[in-house]
Amino acid sequence: MIKEALIKKLEGQVAVASADLAIFLDKPQGVAEHIDYVSTAEKKLEELSAAKGKLELLKKL
Repeated sequence: MIKEALIKKLEGQVAVASADLAIFLDKPQGVAEHIDYVSTAEKKLEELSAAKGKLELLKKL
């Protein structure tokens, strides 16, 4: 029960991070408050990578 809940939570984090990164890479001008586009994109990529890594590891347990 806990494992399934954690999987769903991580799947949601992957979906959000994927959407954020895709939108940011496609239309960065729409995110006016971000001055350093590369650092912001890298942060979003790190969030996506972390969530995917945790999800992959959890599914192997």
